[in-house]
Amino acid sequence: MKKLLFATTAAAGIIASGFGAQADASENTNYTNQNTNYNYTTTQTAQPTQTTESTDASNTSEVYKEFIAAGGTKALWDNIVMPESSGNPNAVNELGYRGLGQTKEAWGTGSVAEQTKGMINYAEERYGSVEAAIEFRQANNWW
Repeated sequence: MKKLLFATTAAAGIIASGFGAQADASENTNYTNQNTNYNYTTTQTAQPTQTTESTDASNTSEVYKEFIAAGGTKALWDNIVMPESSGNPNAVNELGYRGLGQTKEAWGTGSVAEQTKGMINYAEERYGSVEAAIEFRQANNWW
């Protein structure tokens, strides 16, 4: 009986202290390629939805510059990269999709240039063009 009472009390304490509430934990993550070092703060919330990784504006700006230099377009950035990963090349969601374009393909963990080229190839192979991939993403909220 004491064990049952203890277990019930412990469960009630867990529920009262934050079951369903958000618990935040932050850790710094470094992303390095041959030219640039990015520092990101990773915030994980106790929700079954998605792990979010936030970037500051200067890091996103640097990633954007590399993305454009590698052949990406402003339309691809605005309509696929930003909704999928917020411009974070290290973004990972709860299903394991990663990178700027949120993929499970190898290019999702490469440099910004590799990820950009992988996204362009994927868009052209799957949808026929980057523009068609953007249209699909806008219509379906995934790509």
